[in-house]
Amino acid sequence: MSSTQCLDAAAFSSRAALLAMVSCHVAGLFFLPMMPLVMGTLTSDFAAQALSLGSIASAQLTTTALGAFTFTVIGTRVTCRHIVVTAITCELLLNVATMATSSFTEFLALRALSGFSQGHLLAAAGACAALSKKTEKNFALYNATLAVFAVAFLFVGSLVAPLYGHAGVFTLFVVVNVLALCFIYVGFPHFILRTNSAPFCEDRVGIPKEGVQALIALIFFGVALSGTQTFIERLGFWHGASLEVVATSLGWGWCIAIVTPFILIWLMRRCKDNLVLLLPAYTLIAGLAIILSLAQTTIVYLIAVALFTPFIMFIEPLQFGVLGQLDDTGRLAALGPAAISIGSGLGPLIFGVLVNNFGLLSVGITGGSLLSISLLFLYPVCSTANSKVLKKQ
Repeated sequence: MSSTQCLDAAAFSSRAALLAMVSCHVAGLFFLPMMPLVMGTLTSDFAAQALSLGSIASAQLTTTALGAFTFTVIGTRVTCRHIVVTAITCELLLNVATMATSSFTEFLALRALSGFSQGHLLAAAGACAALSKKTEKNFALYNATLAVFAVAFLFVGSLVAPLYGHAGVFTLFVVVNVLALCFIYVGFPHFILRTNSAPFCEDRVGIPKEGVQALIALIFFGVALSGTQTFIERLGFWHGASLEVVATSLGWGWCIAIVTPFILIWLMRRCKDNLVLLLPAYTLIAGLAIILSLAQTTIVYLIAVALFTPFIMFIEPLQFGVLGQLDDTGRLAALGPAAISIGSGLGPLIFGVLVNNFGLLSVGITGGSLLSISLLFLYPVCSTANSKVLKKQ
């Protein structure tokens, strides 16, 4: 089949293709679970303050949004395999350079460039999941694999970070990139994004109006997620927990997150309505965000830290499932990471300003409020997506 044609769902179901898709997602999102360790080493290596930490996270996550958007444009003209292989190669080289840098300014520039590469990888994974017609199941597999890597590397990172600082942490990034490059090179399929529902790629671009509302919901979700993640390590210090203890708690959370996607798949077989699953999950994660700030004891804080990630892993496949239901071309699902990354880029700066003005107490309260706003935007979109699926049946 010509690479200028849009492949059918079977092209994304082979073992090699699935491994390549999973590798794209893991390499593109690996910064998120490692963020507390990165921020902790920045504090020790560069004496970075709250706003400086926020600027690093915002620079990387903002360019991630730009990279994801660029993928949806270039991917309609150039085979996506070439884009992804280039992106993972650049990501590997940038992380090697980050290991060696001793300047905060250089670190900031390298993270911004890295985010641009990661955006392409995340958008590619999202598009492939939607085109496979198994969006929720593939994202569940993505997240389960990401959780396995996060568990291993958070526990290792908690030992490496105090000894080697950011150079040790980014050595772990390089290991992940090398593995991802191998799997992507072997199995990532040739395809060009469709711009509408026609069998072959055309020039007309169309995204359903409900998709805009869904993307806004993901922006608020991204703000809450990255803003909270940026200051989890600082919150731990505030509650009397060391970096090593916080990293261990996060590691246990990622252990639970390995199982969470499979629980989601089991529940989806018994409940076809996304809202029935999204409502309690959003409510619980908003409550956990608030507990992160209001916890009266260190142990309560650490339990909230451990449970925060599994609920993120539960919610994300459902969100992207909605995007896949609204638009079967894969472009809306590819724009999903861009929307989350826009919010994620704003999150650390917004939360950094709040922390400077109102202290760390504001982190969890703001995170919980933004998650509630995200649900308000997503609620009517889920209803529309469910109705659309029922009409097709």
